[in-house]
Amino acid sequence: MRLRAACIECATKAGFRQLELEVVGDNRNAIALYKKMGFVEYGRNPRGVASRKSDYQELILMTLELR
Repeated sequence: MRLRAACIECATKAGFRQLELEVVGDNRNAIALYKKMGFVEYGRNPRGVASRKSDYQELILMTLELR
């Protein structure tokens, strides 16, 4: 958790106004972690990434507003 906090702090000091990420929709643990950190979902890409398991996997798009 300290590494993530340090990355957010570094981005804030560098003047970034927001961070964005994409996470595979099946990765519930990561989604829960990002939400706990303050990220919010702003969209989905149902054909976001080609997968060996299936044709495509959905990507969830998330953002964190920095202060």
